[in-house]
Amino acid sequence: MIRISLVSAFALASLVSVKAFAQGQEVAPIKVNLPPSPSFAASNIPTQYPSGELSVIGLRKMKDKYMDKDVRVKAYLVEIYECPAELRKCNDELNEKTKKEKKKAMKKGGDALVQNVQADRGGCRPCDQPHFFVGDTPTTKKERALLIADYPVKDWDTGDPKPLEAKAGEQYIVTGTFSINSMTGFAASNGLLIHKKLEDLSGKLMAEGNAVLPPEAQTIRLEGQAPETVGWEKHQKGGLLPGAKKGDKDVPGGARK
Repeated sequence: MIRISLVSAFALASLVSVKAFAQGQEVAPIKVNLPPSPSFAASNIPTQYPSGELSVIGLRKMKDKYMDKDVRVKAYLVEIYECPAELRKCNDELNEKTKKEKKKAMKKGGDALVQNVQADRGGCRPCDQPHFFVGDTPTTKKERALLIADYPVKDWDTGDPKPLEAKAGEQYIVTGTFSINSMTGFAASNGLLIHKKLEDLSGKLMAEGNAVLPPEAQTIRLEGQAPETVGWEKHQKGGLLPGAKKGDKDVPGGARK
C-alpha cells in the first residue's frame, strides 16, 4: 500500500510539473484588426442610394411607380452575355453565304434585285441581342438579376465594333427605361431596363444609346431633369459639335459618310 501511494504521489507531481511547464509556454493570442465584411443582406440594401440612384430591389418594390419611365439604377455587374463560339461561327458562315447569294442576284438583274435574298439558316439560330445582368450584390444569381437589354456594340461615329469594357463584380450606374418587354423580344415579369446609358461610379461613360430603338426614343427623360440626348441622335449631323464626324451608315439609323 505504501509503495502504491508513493508511486501515485510521484505520478501526480509529474503531471503538475508538466502542466506548469505547458502553462509557461503559452503564447498570448494575436489580435488582428480587419475591416468588417460588407453585409449584402436584403435588409441592408437601400431602396434608393443617397446619390439618388435606385437599387434593383428598390426599383422592383416601386414597380408600378416607375414602369415605362426612365430611371437610374446603381448595381453590380453580374454577367455580360456572349454569343457561344459555335453559334457565332455558324452565323458568320451564314452571313458569307447570304452575301454570295446577293452577288448572284445582282448579276442576274431584273426581278432578282428586288427579292429579299436570305440563305437557308439550316438550323443556325441568330445570337441573342446584346444584353447584360446587374444585381444589388456581386454574387446575385442571374435568375434574380435585372436584365439590361440592347446596349450598342458599335461606335456611333465610326461604325467600328465597340465591345462593352466592364468588369463583373464592380458597381455601375445604368440609365434606361423600366419595362416588362423590349423590342427585341426580351421579357421579364419583374421588369427589365431598356439601355440608354452606362457609367462607372466616377461618371466615366461606358456605353450610350440603344442598338435598336429609333432615334427619337433614345433621349433620356428622368423625372425632374432636363432631357438628355444620347446615341444616334446625339452623333448625327444636326446634333454634333463643329468639326465632329457624321454618324456611320452601318450604325442603326446612321447617315452615309
